[in-house]
Amino acid sequence: MKLYKVTVFAIVSLIITACNDYLEKESFDIITPEQVWKEPKLINGVMVNLYDGLQLEDFNYWYRDAWRLQNPSTMSDEAQGSFQKDPLFDNGNATYTYEDYLFEQKFSDRYKLIRNCNDFIVQVETAVSLSDADKTLLLAEARFLRAMHYFTLVKRYGGVPLVTEPQEYDPNNLEALMVPRNKEVEVYDFIVKECREAAAGLPLRREASAKYRTDRGAALALCSRAALYAGSIAKYGSVQLDGVVGIPASDATRFFQTSYDVSSEILSLGVYALYNKKPDDRSQNYCDMFLKGNGDNGEYIFQKQYNVAGGKGHDWDKRNAPFSFRAGGWGCGVAPTLEMIEEYECTDGVAEPLRITDSQGTSLRFEDPYELFMGRDPRLYASIYLPGSPIKGSVMEWRRGIIDFEGNRHIATSQPDGGNQAEIGGVVYSTTGKDGGADAGDASKTGFYQKKFFDETLTDMNMGKSETPWPVFRLGEIYLNLAEAAMELGKNAEALQAVNSIRERAGIFLLTNIDMAKVRHERKIELAFEGHRFWDMKRWRIAHLDVEQGGLNGFRGTAIYPWLDISDNKFVFERGYNAPKQRRIFLEKNYYLKINTDDINSNPKLVQNPGYTN
Repeated sequence: MKLYKVTVFAIVSLIITACNDYLEKESFDIITPEQVWKEPKLINGVMVNLYDGLQLEDFNYWYRDAWRLQNPSTMSDEAQGSFQKDPLFDNGNATYTYEDYLFEQKFSDRYKLIRNCNDFIVQVETAVSLSDADKTLLLAEARFLRAMHYFTLVKRYGGVPLVTEPQEYDPNNLEALMVPRNKEVEVYDFIVKECREAAAGLPLRREASAKYRTDRGAALALCSRAALYAGSIAKYGSVQLDGVVGIPASDATRFFQTSYDVSSEILSLGVYALYNKKPDDRSQNYCDMFLKGNGDNGEYIFQKQYNVAGGKGHDWDKRNAPFSFRAGGWGCGVAPTLEMIEEYECTDGVAEPLRITDSQGTSLRFEDPYELFMGRDPRLYASIYLPGSPIKGSVMEWRRGIIDFEGNRHIATSQPDGGNQAEIGGVVYSTTGKDGGADAGDASKTGFYQKKFFDETLTDMNMGKSETPWPVFRLGEIYLNLAEAAMELGKNAEALQAVNSIRERAGIFLLTNIDMAKVRHERKIELAFEGHRFWDMKRWRIAHLDVEQGGLNGFRGTAIYPWLDISDNKFVFERGYNAPKQRRIFLEKNYYLKINTDDINSNPKLVQNPGYTN
């Protein structure tokens, strides 16, 4: 970096760290490098910008445009997008092949930020204005951020060039800037090493004014996650391009051991605890953990904070509110699928589909559609709005249509504000619920909406008005990382204990035995809609399997259709297998992304990933 521009806006709009106590509210214009490295306050201002460059798969993270609704949840088997604008979420007679650049991070963008970290590290090491203690802390912080950038890249591309020092531009020697890709295992080894060494230089706790900056737990959490990914890729993947992608199977055990060790270390720090402030209401307890103002809950290890006053709010509530609660447009975004709802077990230990008929195949009848879902894992009601779910003093109402006195069905044909009516015996009935029921329009096509992270207290339903924090790392994940690594290492008793810690907090029956399927199931439920499932399916190498085998091939997502029978004002249900969404095709090449052609052309030493051509 040749010079830094530090403005008051950049200072007060810091996303992850509270920075007002680090920088006085002076107005700076152009600051030369000489000035920066002579003033600790300015050095911390540069750190502000390093944080701001992190790519976190948070509320604002979508592929291409937000209206396309392609985020890690809708691209996994958790959900689909409601809008019928993007090809993936329209035209149920077609198929969608996962795109070559899905969730792309261009090298030309990410390496600018890696260079900034590299330059910061070099400059801090020689800055005479800093004490040795300050240097140790800032260097550890910068190395953690650099490791985060490399993790962003490696989980998408496999091996990428490891550049750990600032490169100098020489027009007479451009080839010196052209670095080949390292092996994938080398990148993961680098991330693990950086995280362990950064953790040693970071405090166990931050002072109040810096509580959202990285600390020891955050560095260890990244290590826990990255090592688990590497172990999975080694065990379930294959090595190609001489190790540029893929990790030798012989390395699986050591990566699983690292994840296990680091996860155990985090649990022993005595700093974090599973959130459990309302043990008498397990569903509300789990729901509260993800609400505005509750990020400092003891479970979040590293979080992304938002501030509307500073121009750093997010749009999640506006983009995802159920139809009648969206306050004039947008809303409806992520629509969980029936397959996801039925992953939630019954509290008595029975794992079964929803019972909509009796043993003779006759439709069961319900006074309230919400009754169909009763008796399941409390996390279901905290994570998903179901037909009949309470919301903001009302209920989420999704109805496919009505059944008249002769048994004829009158189906909703447009979104709720489209005039869905049927006149029966001189009485006009609405065929739709106020939150959806038809295959047309923007409302959910599955009968469900995402509840996790939805702020029911929000009154300003405009873009940029949400302040719910995003959990980058939380203790629930660490328990599950430990459980998975323990299973891979044959430590079944420890895996069972870790999973049961999560289930006990959730209010679901405890397991008496454990296997990998149960560990993966628990991860799917506990971390639902937090951006994990899509990457988990990729690292386990199950995404290319047919949907019947737990993969994404052929997946479209099933709906639940409540019908109101006006003869007795009771509800019956049917499964909706023909929601207007494309069936998906996930190819084995999709485990790695295609490297952008511009990046390839700018560096002939880069080799393209398998299955792609330039």
